[in-house]
Amino acid sequence: MCLANFYGFAAGRESKSFCNNITEEIDGVDWRLDDLGGNEFTHKIKSADLVIIVANLNSHFEAKQVEFMVMVAEKLAVPILVYSLYPIKFALQASEQGISLELLDSINKATVVMQLDGDLLASGMIATTPFIQYYLAKGLELLSINLILTIKAIVEPVTQQELIGVDFTDYCLAFANKGFYQTKLYTQETLFKAEVNSDSWLKAKVIIVTIFLSTDHALDVFSATSTSICNMLEESNALLLFAPVIAEHAQDEAVIALLYK
Repeated sequence: MCLANFYGFAAGRESKSFCNNITEEIDGVDWRLDDLGGNEFTHKIKSADLVIIVANLNSHFEAKQVEFMVMVAEKLAVPILVYSLYPIKFALQASEQGISLELLDSINKATVVMQLDGDLLASGMIATTPFIQYYLAKGLELLSINLILTIKAIVEPVTQQELIGVDFTDYCLAFANKGFYQTKLYTQETLFKAEVNSDSWLKAKVIIVTIFLSTDHALDVFSATSTSICNMLEESNALLLFAPVIAEHAQDEAVIALLYK
């Protein structure tokens, strides 16, 4: 196991309620969900290798909190990832119903913003996989499962390293490409059916692939899946990063998480 200081924060009351439901499901993140003043936040993250912020960026209050946190982390040279709970809505002026372009631009220029795909688990084979069914059986909502898996996709390849070691500097290199990222979940079957016309990750410049799989034939599954993705991207010049995560609840059906820009 790799020792890394990953800290998690919520930008407001709504995002905090989501984080309270997921903290036990994600290993390797030190969640600090108490309300922190500016000095307290600065002190907490000084030793961080990565800061994760969960926020509803359609709330002007939470977006302003994120802007402040990002500014502090940038001054301390601490990498930061922002997870947006909902698809971002733009407003001509700051409001509780959308984020202004000026504010979003300020955040995008300074950090990476991961937008959860609202349709990620709503339909298709992915919702029937043993891995997703495990979380549904625990009473977690689809949005919470989205959040869990997209955070795990970054954290656990670094902190667990059970199959193939991943260097955190590789992620830092990828996330030097700041701005707006999309997320997507696939089964192996649906991944292989991805089409350039409808699956925008096939045309992305940065693609981070995390494969959640059980220990049974793990290396074979990881090799076959990563090779297939490389073949699909044969003509692409994308920065491509692969990582496996052992997840016994995946059983014999791997789940592939894609984070891309």
